[in-house]
Amino acid sequence: MHRGLWNMLVVALLLAWAGGPAAARPTQEFPAGSTCFAGASLDTGYADIARDPARWACQGEGASIVTPRAFVRFDMTGRKAISDPILTTRLTLFSSLRVTAIGQDGATATLAYDRDDMTFATNDWLMRGALPRLSEPVAAYVVEVDLPRHVGMLTSARIGSAPDTADVGRSELVIAWLCGLLCVPLVLNFAFFRVLRQRFVLWHTAAVFFMLIQTVVTTGLINRFFSLSMMQLSVLSAGSWAMAIATASLFISELIEPGKLDRIQIRLLRWLGPWIIAWSYIYLFTGDPIRPYSAQAYLASYLPVILIFAWVMATAANRGSRAILFQIVAWAPMMLMGVLRIVSALGIFETPAELMLEQHVSIGWEVIVTSIGVADRFMTFKRQRDQALAHTRILEKLAERDPLTGLYNRRGIEERFDGLVRDGFDTMALLDLDHFKVINDTLGHATGDTVLRAVALALTPDEDTVAVRIGGEEFLLLARGKDAAERAERRRKSVPARVAAQVPGLERLVTASMGMVTCSAPMRFAELYAQCDRLLYAAKAVGRNCTECITLAAPAASAPTTGATIVNLR
Repeated sequence: MHRGLWNMLVVALLLAWAGGPAAARPTQEFPAGSTCFAGASLDTGYADIARDPARWACQGEGASIVTPRAFVRFDMTGRKAISDPILTTRLTLFSSLRVTAIGQDGATATLAYDRDDMTFATNDWLMRGALPRLSEPVAAYVVEVDLPRHVGMLTSARIGSAPDTADVGRSELVIAWLCGLLCVPLVLNFAFFRVLRQRFVLWHTAAVFFMLIQTVVTTGLINRFFSLSMMQLSVLSAGSWAMAIATASLFISELIEPGKLDRIQIRLLRWLGPWIIAWSYIYLFTGDPIRPYSAQAYLASYLPVILIFAWVMATAANRGSRAILFQIVAWAPMMLMGVLRIVSALGIFETPAELMLEQHVSIGWEVIVTSIGVADRFMTFKRQRDQALAHTRILEKLAERDPLTGLYNRRGIEERFDGLVRDGFDTMALLDLDHFKVINDTLGHATGDTVLRAVALALTPDEDTVAVRIGGEEFLLLARGKDAAERAERRRKSVPARVAAQVPGLERLVTASMGMVTCSAPMRFAELYAQCDRLLYAAKAVGRNCTECITLAAPAASAPTTGATIVNLR
């Protein structure tokens, strides 16, 4: 009798123990100090899977977001006690989050969070949330996340102390310094574009601007100044990076020297922007069944970008591009980091590699080296432009100079006439060789050309005298100063001696007739030239080898007026 009552009592106690909540035995099924992962449907709670070891993976590779609800269980047995612990994890979009604290005697407390209930870090791409409190020691914390978009939210989850304020401040200073460094190319590009209006400068400015936004957002520094929602932060992060790659691709397509890339490569670079923007949208906004794989697909979408960049760089470098060398050095760390993130997201590593610090360093490196490349390309363009301008000036000089004598031609003097008048050149003399046609007809044009070169030497210009060959055997002098007329006349009279010395064998002296006008008031070139031409023919009419000159006190059209004095110099 007594023995039967005792057995019934034992059975009742066992049934009561078995029927209690799973949370009352928090450590029997889980290794001490472990972090375990599980997944389930949205209608499944922790109590439903706590007693099923097959549902849990207590290694990093066991984390998964394939199911709508994901669990992370932190066993606190054997861990160092933490005062005021908090949950810290990767900033990732999700639907809802619950944290349950399980006491050693089975008591529980739960806190629920929406996305924007989390606190966003100011020195990293992290979010934090308070943990529920119990009056007794905590045996485990269980985090339930609905519809997370990145498995890193599970693998990066930690239970620990709040960050030290001083450490955060120092990190923020370093981040601010990096952001300031990224601002320098923006100022330099403004100066570059003012001097040399090339589109690649604009694309580089845009790329640096979006990389600056990416750095400010993903380092968390933006949270120091603005209160943004998780969706806004996520859109800024993915959007700024997509736009940075898009504008950087356009920058490279414009930067590389002509002929160094194939047309298909330039087209592919220009299409990378829409490609990345489309995948960024898929990553941010698509739901199930795509959601669990959206992060992997998003990272994998950068593999074609890396391959196209590598192909473009190899082709341009093989064809002798100087500009691409800077891009190879600038992008190598970032491309390597991208490959590591892609292969880790595809399951090659135990957990996805975030490499956020490496990303910030790579961005800074890319901006610095690319800015040096832009400056180098700018100097190349400037050098080419200067050479083109110098060549143009040479052509202009050739166009305004007489090729036989080296003196200005009529075009050259007409373009400069107004400026010369302002500089005080008020005397014009038109000079024509007497009987020059006879020399060409009897001695040949080669001798005639030699005579013309000798005349040019006789009319040698100086700072107060400009000599011009108008055409044929006709020359023009512009002079300034009180003795301008006398200097012009001395040059005319020196022609016979200079020609005789330079061209031996002439049967007679080569003389010149001249018409000269001195005008105290400004006149147009055509008007003054017409006056000189009229006086030149007057000198020819009175016997040649002389000068007819006139001094005008006011402009005249075609004939001397009151105030004009005509002088014959023989």
